[in-house]
Amino acid sequence: MKNLVFPILLMCLISISAEAQTGNSAEARGGSIYSSIGVGYPVEPTSAGLQAQGILGLTNINRETSSLANPGLWASTFYSQASTGLRLSRANVESTASSGTNVNLQTGYLHLLFPIKPGKMGVSIGMYPVTRANFKSVNVKSFNATATSELEYTNEVQSFGGINKFELGFAFKLGENLSFGYAPSIAFLTLKNSEALDFNVVGFEDHSQEIDYNGNSFAQRFGITGTFNGLLRENDSFSFGGTLNLPYTIKAKETFSAIKSVRGIEQEVTIDGTEDREGDIQMPLEAAFGLGYAPSSIVNLSAEIQIQNWSEFTNELDPSSQQLMNDRTKFGIGGQYHPYRTNLDSFLAGFKYAAGLSYDTGHLNILGENIETLWLNTGIGIPSKVASFVDFSFQYGFRGTTDNNLFKERIWTVGMSINLTELMFVRPKLR
Repeated sequence: MKNLVFPILLMCLISISAEAQTGNSAEARGGSIYSSIGVGYPVEPTSAGLQAQGILGLTNINRETSSLANPGLWASTFYSQASTGLRLSRANVESTASSGTNVNLQTGYLHLLFPIKPGKMGVSIGMYPVTRANFKSVNVKSFNATATSELEYTNEVQSFGGINKFELGFAFKLGENLSFGYAPSIAFLTLKNSEALDFNVVGFEDHSQEIDYNGNSFAQRFGITGTFNGLLRENDSFSFGGTLNLPYTIKAKETFSAIKSVRGIEQEVTIDGTEDREGDIQMPLEAAFGLGYAPSSIVNLSAEIQIQNWSEFTNELDPSSQQLMNDRTKFGIGGQYHPYRTNLDSFLAGFKYAAGLSYDTGHLNILGENIETLWLNTGIGIPSKVASFVDFSFQYGFRGTTDNNLFKERIWTVGMSINLTELMFVRPKLR
């Protein structure tokens, strides 16, 4: 009974279409249906300006806004910076026999960056998600209660939460061209899986059950970046960046609770074999590398690759979920155009523009199918006179497949991020 929630979540992936054929209905609400598996879907805390290029932001090719992706970048800042963002997504979900729509609003991250020695050493404070589960499925079902009557009931399954990090890091210059960063953090797991049965007639008792996972761990990551000028032509710039996120183990606790409605009064019930448990959740090694090139001050291009060894993921509290994990590789390529840096006197020259493409092999393999994602990205940025930016990204993507009664998602996403610079935090000196 205690492990009922996960099979129901997985069943949503492979059998909702079959339910639709028998006259029952199912509706997915919230985020991706695939986020309900394991500890949530992997997410990257990137700004809208980077999302518009389809990249994480590993290199120092564009220094206008801060980036959480690579600790090595924090050494080169001359400004105190604060940035945050959010995303609104809408997805059309379809299988071989059913379809639906979900809408999801996600708050992103908070990043504070301070120069200890401007251009040579910086300190970063960040709060951001690592994985995120945000799924709700409402299934309306029925069965023959008697020979002449049919009983309808609602089955609601939810999965919310994930892993978040609070991070304090620093970076410093290694000579003229290289920078190194180190970022220790505390990772917090807060995940809730639940299922509820709601009957529409007297005589049948409503029932709900919930499994909560909570835990924390010490985590660390490293970053390096290098920038070189004038390699191919005068005033050009070349940059590379790499990161390494070490594996970490979350000491997690599983708590089960069940509530039954008896004559309209909700009562918590005890079920044998549902005592609290403790176990380890092993998060995988992650590495990423990127290259950036700016032929001039108004154009920059980037290409990146990210690798996560999700096949090494283990979960002592839910061993069935680790059987679905697969090594993940993500590729991204994109660029930006900065006409506002020129002397062009036109309205359109007052913005920056971005576009890119990314492909993600996914970290899940269900019934032999990799849950892949392809993103088409574009965006626009609005600069201010004090070097702050408001960025908007627009993404269209495809995730999953309809093979083996799985689900394919067509996703539209709008992101916004704000990057505020020194004047918001440091009082100018009077001369």
